[in-house]
Amino acid sequence: MSILGAMFTAVSGVNAQSRSLGHISDNIANSQTTGYKKIDTRFETLITVSNAALHQPGGVIASPSYANALQGNVNQTQSISNMAISGQGFFIVSRPTIQNANQTLFDEIQYYTRAGDFEVNRDGYLVNNGGYFLNGWAVDQDTGVPDTASLAPIQIVQTIDAPEPTSELEFVGNLPASSVVNPQPPLAPTNIRVYDALGNPHTISLEWVKRADNLWQLDIIAADSTLDPVSGTIVGVNDQNMAIANTTANVPAVAQIDTFTMPADGLAFGQTLSFTIGSNSVTVTAPVGGYTQAQVGAALVSAINGNPGLAAQVTAGNLTATTFDVTADDPGTPYTATLGGTGSGQTTVVDFPGAMNPGDDVTITINGNPITITAPLAGYTTAQARDALIAAINGDVTVGPLVTASIVDGDTLSINADAPLGTFAFAFTDAVITSGNVTNTDFLGASSANTTPNGLPTAQVDTVTLAGTVGPSEIGDTWTVNVGTLSINYVSNGTETSLNDVAQGIANLINTNSALGVTATALGGTIQLTAIDAGTPFTATVSATNGSADAFIDVQFGTGTAAGMLVGLSNAYNITGNATTPTAQSQGDDAIITFQVDYGVGPQTIELNLGQFQTTVGVTQFGGETIDVRRFTQDGLPQGIFKDLTIRDNGDVELNYDNGNTRVYFKIPLAQFYDPNSLKRETGQAFTETFDSGSARIAGAGENGGGSLRASAVEGSNVDIAEEFSKMIVTQRSYAANTRVITTADEMLAEVINIKR
Repeated sequence: MSILGAMFTAVSGVNAQSRSLGHISDNIANSQTTGYKKIDTRFETLITVSNAALHQPGGVIASPSYANALQGNVNQTQSISNMAISGQGFFIVSRPTIQNANQTLFDEIQYYTRAGDFEVNRDGYLVNNGGYFLNGWAVDQDTGVPDTASLAPIQIVQTIDAPEPTSELEFVGNLPASSVVNPQPPLAPTNIRVYDALGNPHTISLEWVKRADNLWQLDIIAADSTLDPVSGTIVGVNDQNMAIANTTANVPAVAQIDTFTMPADGLAFGQTLSFTIGSNSVTVTAPVGGYTQAQVGAALVSAINGNPGLAAQVTAGNLTATTFDVTADDPGTPYTATLGGTGSGQTTVVDFPGAMNPGDDVTITINGNPITITAPLAGYTTAQARDALIAAINGDVTVGPLVTASIVDGDTLSINADAPLGTFAFAFTDAVITSGNVTNTDFLGASSANTTPNGLPTAQVDTVTLAGTVGPSEIGDTWTVNVGTLSINYVSNGTETSLNDVAQGIANLINTNSALGVTATALGGTIQLTAIDAGTPFTATVSATNGSADAFIDVQFGTGTAAGMLVGLSNAYNITGNATTPTAQSQGDDAIITFQVDYGVGPQTIELNLGQFQTTVGVTQFGGETIDVRRFTQDGLPQGIFKDLTIRDNGDVELNYDNGNTRVYFKIPLAQFYDPNSLKRETGQAFTETFDSGSARIAGAGENGGGSLRASAVEGSNVDIAEEFSKMIVTQRSYAANTRVITTADEMLAEVINIKR
């Protein structure tokens, strides 16, 4: 028995290694099969008799060992419907029994697989390469909860996404606090596309107009709707009036004119005449031969007009033989001019008729001071008499500092006042000499006189008186003031409580427009218009008209700690529109305006969400030049056509539509088993449950210990080629060794048979 036992044992070894090689070949053949799970070989000893005294060879049995729970590599793909399980679990799939153009029927047996190379077939099913259809739960579109009681093949038949009418608008933005009231052109409206119940697009516009500090009017325009959220016309009492009267006449400025008279005898050689205004002065000096009176005037006029400092203030002209005029360049601006110089004062010319005999005397008085010359025994020639009188005058301690006597010609001398424009009293006490009477001629010095006094201008003042009704109902009343060809228009905004408020508003507009040439002061119900340039007249007219304004929603922003924040919404000016404002408007309350539109498919209610009151959430009013729209959204959608799908990690199957909408219609569950290696293998990398595997525990991906899904990926085979080649070498050697045992046992049996021979 031992030899035969050895042979039989070797035969079982050969059979076992053959099976092992079959497993290895199966693994190598499926090393690139998606979701394939390798088969290892488990060897078990067969025992016949084995004790302390005897052991008889029994053999070996080879059985498969399945690695169904061993994760394969996860490889990325380009298909959005491919998926791989990262972790434990199996896809739940069904196998079709009947499949034609009209219907697809499925086997009642539940199958499981890790092959996630699913693609959408022509009927909308997700089918893998093994022909198995992916099962899932339908998701309730209202609650978003999957129906876990009903597991069926996923079929995408939701190829059209129904339109969703717009029910909410959300506006987040900033209105420019620096905007003028009633800007022209108006600020650009903010537009948004909305959808009706049929998915047709329409446009709703929000028009914002600043009507006062921290007050804005909002118009909601739904152009093609038969229902108007904001509508009606605000009309006040038609009793507005404006009257204007001149209360202070315009008086123009008058330029000062002074007339200057030149010295009657002109200027002698070397004498000077100066003209001075402030720190600016000019001087003319007589040349050899002197200046006549007319020449002095001409020279001084030329010097004045040629001096930059003087020419900037006055102009000299109107020259005559004896005088000229000096006129102020700036009417209303006075000046003070003075003349000076050695030739500007009084001159007296004394003429001797001839020589003086011994004992002749001549006595003159200057300013009451007598001066006498007496001819000596030798007498005086005419020249000697002239020189003697000159010496006496210039040498007199009283008269000498006041005047200067000098030679004119052989028998004539002149007496000039030394002080500018100076004068003196001259008289003869004794003017009779032997040769005749000594005579004198008096010449006046230079002088000035104001011929046209400087005249200060008076600014024109007109008073405008307002009359009429003011108040919230008077929005749109227009108050116009025309000054020359320019106009300002104040449009009542409804916040005015008195005519003084209107007058102040008009005055503010006038005072910000310097081109009008007037300033305005409001007092009570009157406005005082005053010329900016005194002496420059203006012509003003006024008018007032009762206005009207389109309805609007009043939007109020706060001050102080709530500056720039929305503090109030009022529907008081929405005459016939259907929009409504919230009743609760405390800090943190929602600022929602509700209105209705009708685009031909029935009334459609829309909420306009402007944020929250007294916060910076939503609409604000801070600095800026234009409306800064940060977010303006709506929740409506047009009809959508199925575009593609997205598979989330948790198994949600999202259907994506070309309208931008995404809906979760299915959820892919995973099945887990207590002993997945005991599952029964089916064609196409599928498995069915067995008694040993236990029943499937079905849960969502990522739940109850199950793995998560990886979209656009597949799980490859878990076969390791290097390991399989190693096992193949070992199997080959073991097989050869067993065949060697059979050969040896055969030879030994042959020897036993030969004993008989």
